[in-house]
Amino acid sequence: MHPTLIDVGEATSALPRALTPMRPRLARRAFNSPEYIFELKWDGIRALVARDATGLRVTDRGGGDLLPAVPELRELRLPEGTVLDGEIVVCDSRGRPSHDLLAGRLGPKAAKRGRGPIFVAFDLLYADGRPLIARPLAERRARLLGAGLGSRILAVPEHLDDDGEPFLEVVAEYGLEGIVAKKRDGRYVPGTRTADWLKCHVTPRADVVVGGLVIETHGRARTVLCGLRGEDGSIAFAGDAYVPPYLGEWLDVATRDFAAERSPFATPVALRDGLRFLHPRLVAIIEYAGLESGELRDARFRALRLDGHLDDCRRDTPVEVPSYPPHTTSDRPRLIVLNSLPFPVS
Repeated sequence: MHPTLIDVGEATSALPRALTPMRPRLARRAFNSPEYIFELKWDGIRALVARDATGLRVTDRGGGDLLPAVPELRELRLPEGTVLDGEIVVCDSRGRPSHDLLAGRLGPKAAKRGRGPIFVAFDLLYADGRPLIARPLAERRARLLGAGLGSRILAVPEHLDDDGEPFLEVVAEYGLEGIVAKKRDGRYVPGTRTADWLKCHVTPRADVVVGGLVIETHGRARTVLCGLRGEDGSIAFAGDAYVPPYLGEWLDVATRDFAAERSPFATPVALRDGLRFLHPRLVAIIEYAGLESGELRDARFRALRLDGHLDDCRRDTPVEVPSYPPHTTSDRPRLIVLNSLPFPVS
C-alpha cells in the first residue's frame, strides 16, 4: 500500500469562529517598490465576513457580532466556506468613505445619513472551506478578484502594482484617507501587526486614549486630552487635540458616563478651567502635524473609534522602505481609485 499524500494547506477545515485580522504598521513615507501592491485605505470599520453551514457572520476585530448594527449586510451572498477580510464603509455625497457618517449610523441615535453601508472586501482567507492564509497575497487577491462576489453591498477594490508615491498623490486629490502597501508574496498572519502591510496617510493620524476634555461654559467640548500607552501599560499625556465646534456638544454628551475624579495620565497635566478627566476607556482618531517633545502638534479630533482598543494607542516607529522611480504617471492610479470606490466620485 502507498500512503496518500494531501496538501495540508488546501485541506478542507471548519471555518474559524475567532479570527483576528492582520494589521498594518506605519510607513515613514509613501514609496515605490516591485515587492508591494498598493490599495486604498478605507475610512471604515474593520470586519470579517464568513458563511458556513450555520449561516452568515459579520464580526469586528474582537469577534463581536456587527449584524445588529448593520442589518443591511444580512443580504450578503457568499458561497459556503468563504471568509473575507475587509471594512464596512459609508460614503458621503461625493462618494468618499466617511468614518463620521458610519459612526452616526452605529451610534445611539442611529442617524442614517450617507450612502451605504457597503462591505469592501480586500482579502480572501478561506474559499470552499479551505484556508488560503498560507498562500501569497498575490494569489489570494487574484482568487478574490476572480470570484465574482461584487454586488450593491459588496465591493472588491482594485490595486496598483509597484507605485505608491503617485497613488498617494491621487488619493490626496480626492480627499481620501491614504493607502496601504502589502507585500505581494506575504502570507496572512492573523492577529499580527507586521511590516508586510504598511499604511501611508495623506495627513498623519493616530489612535489616542481619551483621557479628558476641556468643556466650555455653555457645555461644549473644545479640547481632547490625548494619551498614549507605554510598554508597561501606563498612559502618558501626549498633548491636546482641537475639537471642531460642530462636534463639541456631541462629544461632551457622549463621554459624560466616563467622567473620573482623577487624572488617568502617569505624567503631569496642567490644570485649567473646564477640565474633566475621563476613565481611560475611549479611543479617538486624531490628525496632527507632527511630534514635538513627545507631544502631538496641531492635533485635531476626528472621531471616536467605534472598534477602538487601548493597545492600539501606542507610538509606532515608522518603517523605512527603499524607494525606486515610479513606473507610471497619475493616469493609472486615478483609474484604480475611480474603479475601487463603491460610488461615483465627484
